[in-house]
Amino acid sequence: MVIGLGSGQASALAIEYLGFQIRAGAFESVLGIPTSIVSASEAAKAGIPLGELENSPQIDFAFDDVDMIEERTLISVIGRKRLQGEESIIQEKLVLSMADHLVFMVTENQYKCGLEGSIPVVVEPLNWLQTAEEIEDLFLGDAEVWRRPSMGQADPLGGDFPLVTKEGHNIIDVIFTSPIASLAEVAESLENVDGVVGHGVVSKFPCRAIVASESGLSIVDNITTNAVGGI
Repeated sequence: MVIGLGSGQASALAIEYLGFQIRAGAFESVLGIPTSIVSASEAAKAGIPLGELENSPQIDFAFDDVDMIEERTLISVIGRKRLQGEESIIQEKLVLSMADHLVFMVTENQYKCGLEGSIPVVVEPLNWLQTAEEIEDLFLGDAEVWRRPSMGQADPLGGDFPLVTKEGHNIIDVIFTSPIASLAEVAESLENVDGVVGHGVVSKFPCRAIVASESGLSIVDNITTNAVGGI
């Protein structure tokens, strides 16, 4: 089995447990495909054999932490937190898109309708300001658009050291000041903007979410609400 290894606190625990099961002989012929440098390091420590995404035409199962997840549709947002090292929103989404079975892991307060906060958008650096202005016009009055810095304080232009991803792109954070009515519509609008390479909205059908609360775990799926077809 080829398994996409997610990034985040819950994914780290899952990677550790998977490694324990492999060492105990419960699983055989498991190959892990990491979504980030961090998950690759955690998998190596756990003793999980690793493969390259480029050499894995199919991923049987993947799991990942997400920043927020929309009720019913299970459309999610990743990439809100500052990227570490060579982490990549594009790579993380590609691993998730290739998985036959996908599970997101969130806490109860991250699972809701009318999501709030930011959506990261990966843009070409050359004309990033023009791209940012077009995105701002799309959501005029509902969002602010800031280029993400690599260090120091954030400002609309990204400060003195704007973040450059491993692929050579910038990241623009679209910070919504009111609840997002539909993540699917936001994603579609962003994809039609010149200069946008990718974004942190993830939609996958079918998929499941494990929602953790003080009372325990809930498992939900989006089989009955196929709002969006692709990732």
